[in-house]
Amino acid sequence: MLFIIVVALVATYLISRLVGLVARKWPDTIGKAVCVNAVSAIIAVAAGALASAADGGQPKFYFAFLIYGGAQLIVLIFDVLRIMRLKSTA
Repeated sequence: MLFIIVVALVATYLISRLVGLVARKWPDTIGKAVCVNAVSAIIAVAAGALASAADGGQPKFYFAFLIYGGAQLIVLIFDVLRIMRLKSTA
């Protein structure tokens, strides 16, 4: 189970950075972090659910939401803390 959580953290972090490249001209705000992480969570949950159906079964959106949604929430918390730290030092 730990392996699944680590893979989910890495996957959601990489997807959020790719989505962040699209929004790189936006100023670094908490709103930008929430928007980028929301879009990447939708992508990660959909991809995880559809990957669970690769063997011919039904997509498991609830399971994918629990794993990838939780991992994306952790990535969002680190993004918000990074932005708050940057704002306090500036």
